[in-house]
Amino acid sequence: MMLQVIKRDGRTVEFDKSKIRNAVLKAFEEVDSEISQEAKNKASEIASYIFKEDKTICVEDIQDIVEEKLMASKRKDVARAFIIYRNNRTKIREKNMKLMKDISEKLTATNVQNQNANVDEKSFGGRVGEASDVVLRQYALDNCMSEMAKNNHLNNEIYIHDLNSYAIGSHNCLTIPFDKLLANGFNTRQTDVRPAQSVSTAFQLVAVIFQLQSLQQFGGVSASHIDWTMIPYVRKSFRKHLKDGCRYISRGESILEKLLESDAEIGFETHAIKYNYPQIYQYAFDMTEKEVYQAVEGLYHNLNN
Repeated sequence: MMLQVIKRDGRTVEFDKSKIRNAVLKAFEEVDSEISQEAKNKASEIASYIFKEDKTICVEDIQDIVEEKLMASKRKDVARAFIIYRNNRTKIREKNMKLMKDISEKLTATNVQNQNANVDEKSFGGRVGEASDVVLRQYALDNCMSEMAKNNHLNNEIYIHDLNSYAIGSHNCLTIPFDKLLANGFNTRQTDVRPAQSVSTAFQLVAVIFQLQSLQQFGGVSASHIDWTMIPYVRKSFRKHLKDGCRYISRGESILEKLLESDAEIGFETHAIKYNYPQIYQYAFDMTEKEVYQAVEGLYHNLNN
């Protein structure tokens, strides 16, 4: 009957001499920087000794035997190298087990903390995002900082904010220059977007910019003075509705039509229109007000979905 080995996950497999030989040879190579004939002999001797065990044995017992045989030999320095290697592998294994446990808790929503008010950790996207954050945080700790910084963070001596985004290094919390983007247009990497020509288009583009920028960074995305930003586009919409008023309410208002076709600034307080063409003015005012309400409502709807 072949020697059976009980692995750490509970599975039972046939004993493989080569794995023991390779482990012992690595220990010798760590100390001697080469694999000598002595190393090969000792590796084969230990593997054969374990193989003679006519029973079922667990992995930890096998490693204990390797340590004992090396310590009983003249090469106690190799035994120490094997012990250090074994301890390091144990640490890596335990860390991976903890990582998998943390990921599982997030995917199954059994450890919901709701640290971000904007994230529902029980939703599909919330579970995926939180599980991803677990991996990204561990990656940052292991690969992106010194051992001292890592230990200081883990010991709560310092706190690294947004650790899940540390490895990517993107900026955080940005106020977007909407004035410039709406006036000049912008590029989304896939296509060019032309400047806005009405308040409804401007608010639609604000929603698009918010969504695009949120994919390029982490943390907050804000508009510092969206009301002032929209003034030119409210005027553009007002001008457009004045033109419609001339066309459908009072045909033949050539003076007003010429004024609207010129480069003259026109706003709600332009007296030449407000008092000389009250019906057209009121129509344009009402339509512009309605368009602004609908545009703002659309912005909120787009950002909340």
